[in-house]
Amino acid sequence: MKGNLLLSLRLHNDFVAVFLSVLVQIPLAVFLGHYYDQRSFIDTGYLVSSGLNPYLPHTITVFSNPNLIGVNPIIGYPPLWPLLLGVIYRLTYNLTPNIFFYNFAIKIPVIAANIALAYTTKTVMQNLNMPPKRVRFAWLFLLFNPFTLLTTAAWGQFDILIALLCVASLYFLSKGKIVKSSILLSLSIVLKPISLPLIGLPLLFATPNNRRKNLIYILISVAMVVGLAVLPFNLLGWMAPSSPGQVTSYFRMADSMTLFNLVEVIQNTAVLPAGLEFLGYLWIPALLIGYYLVYRNPPKSMPELAEKAVVLLLIFFLTRTWLSEPNINLIIALALIALVSKEMNFRNFAFLWVIPLVFMFLNTSVQQLFFLISPSIIPDLAQLDQSIRLWRLIGKFVLALVWQVFAWRLVIKLLGSKSKNKV
Repeated sequence: MKGNLLLSLRLHNDFVAVFLSVLVQIPLAVFLGHYYDQRSFIDTGYLVSSGLNPYLPHTITVFSNPNLIGVNPIIGYPPLWPLLLGVIYRLTYNLTPNIFFYNFAIKIPVIAANIALAYTTKTVMQNLNMPPKRVRFAWLFLLFNPFTLLTTAAWGQFDILIALLCVASLYFLSKGKIVKSSILLSLSIVLKPISLPLIGLPLLFATPNNRRKNLIYILISVAMVVGLAVLPFNLLGWMAPSSPGQVTSYFRMADSMTLFNLVEVIQNTAVLPAGLEFLGYLWIPALLIGYYLVYRNPPKSMPELAEKAVVLLLIFFLTRTWLSEPNINLIIALALIALVSKEMNFRNFAFLWVIPLVFMFLNTSVQQLFFLISPSIIPDLAQLDQSIRLWRLIGKFVLALVWQVFAWRLVIKLLGSKSKNKV
């Protein structure tokens, strides 16, 4: 009787926590959005719904907000997300032309992913018999962490959905459910390739009948990537980026939360200077080295899988020339599982989100979130930046440097540790 009462109270408390989290996220989702990313999503939904190619420039005139009129930002993700945006536009703005309703509808998958990730992480940690206090901390942290809420419900980015798929995929992998694991990890990659560094991790997981399971994993991964990321371009008549300039432009950008944002301080542009373009591919040999180190000490349990995933993702992020703040969400839930046997202090964990949260202000990411409710904020920011730009860019570099120091320290610590949880 007492046990049933405690369970009922716990479920009630969990429901209240979810309700409060959603209550906080809804106004953020309705009224806010990142000036570039959410504008890209809004425009892409309209273009796909209208039968136009979202990977080509078009002149947008359907919206009344002046920040949404003009040539659309080209979306940089595979077709699956643009197709979902097209459906959302058709079901919302196409029927009721209200930009805030449409903006909120785009965020619904993100809000759902926020709640689902908290539930999934809590369930995984409980199934691994992790300390109840740590489980409770992870649960509430993922529901109310201001950095996560600002970069998802407010910003509009869907990295949290990729994090959810990765956590679930690694958990299924640890339980030997290779088909489910392969589908989820492949789906994360075809939605947003930010999880690509994890694609080789299942091949190193130590389980019986590895050869057969690895073959299944490879076949499923190839089929899903081809079917959901390559074929839609041909089936829908969309022209994929084909010229070398289009393809390599993503690797020439140098800004945001990397040391390469120093380029903007020196030459006032966020593009790698001529002759140094090779730095945009530094992450490739860095990841190969990371995989070699993981190969020497392969993961044998879910906590160790989470550790190696954090290591590989951090190596990827730390050696890229561009790292957007929302990308950090991919690491946070995995770190909560990986660091369960370690002290959760600033040096081990909190730096992951505290420094990026401060960075968002210097990067004007927070200010840009208000572009829908205050259309004049973008030109106002540009005017203000004329007097503070140099100091703002220097501040960005200093914060990125500090974050890099803590992040490399965590990489080294995780590579040298052995999980106490052999579940």
